[in-house]
Formats: sequence, C-alpha cells, structure tokens
Amino acid sequence: MRILIATASRHGSTRQIAQWISLSLTKALARSDLETDIDVRDVADVDSIAEYDAVIIGSAVYMGRWLRNARKLVAREQAELETRPVWLFSSGPIGARGSSEPHSSWDEASWAEEHRVFGGKLDLSTLSVRERLVVRLIRARDGDDRSRDDVEAWAREIGARLAASTPTATVT
Repeated sequence: MRILIATASRHGSTRQIAQWISLSLTKALARSDLETDIDVRDVADVDSIAEYDAVIIGSAVYMGRWLRNARKLVAREQAELETRPVWLFSSGPIGARGSSEPHSSWDEASWAEEHRVFGGKLDLSTLSVRERLVVRLIRARDGDDRSRDDVEAWAREIGARLAASTPTATVT
C-alpha cells in the first residue's frame, strides 16, 4: 500500500506533524503485517496522487485558510481524491488549548474520511517582517500548542482503518 502525506508548511511545524504521522502510521501498519510505502512530501512537489492508495493532506492555517499550494493541490486532484481514502488535517490555532476545535470548510469535504485540527506553533523569531506585523495586529504570542500524543493517536486510528479495509493475501 502506497500512502502519501502531503503538507503545506511555511515554517516547518506542519511538516513536523506530518513526520509524526508517518512514524506512528508506519508502526501501526507494521503490526498489521500490511506492507506499506509512505511518502512525506511538500504539496508543491506532488504532481499526481494517482499512484497512491491513501492520502493524508495537511496545511498550516493562516488567517483562517489553508495555504494556497494545499488548496491548489486539492482542487487539481479532486477527481482522484474522491476515489480513495483521504484524511485532512489543519495546523494553526495558538492559545486554543482546551477549547473546541474551530469550524473549517474542510469539515464539509464529503469525500474525506475526516478533517482533524491540531494546535499550531508560533515562533516569532522565524517570521518575516510582514508576518510579524500581522501577528502584532492579532496579538498572538509565541507558543507550541501541538500535541504529539494527539497526532500519533490519530495516525494509529488511520492505520487501524486502513488495515481493516485492506484484504490480506493468503498463502497456500
């Protein structure tokens, strides 16, 4: 089974979530004896999803929206996405720990198995001048609200669903 994890990340924290998903998913699927090949790629480097059996797409959220490259990938590959299991995740809310997950237009993507929102990370020292101005306007602060445990638990859920939906080969 070939699995693509494609992400759009400006400063690397969403890409790191993809790495956590990959590691946990690899372990979960190894326990099910399902042979897998997992590619973690930037959405800008994905030409097609046709060669993959399952897809996970994630994006950092800025000003309430996924990054443009992630939105473009989904729009371009929409027909293919509707033919295989797809999970979506967003990374971005800071300071929302313990609050309910924000509503997203991706929650309405009927072709997706699920859309999960994870907390984000903000490191002011990595931001451009323009980004710092925006952050100052919305009064955001440094912080890391990502939960590796939550990410890994979600990846295990995905692994269980993929393993349950894949027929096992019988050797005679």
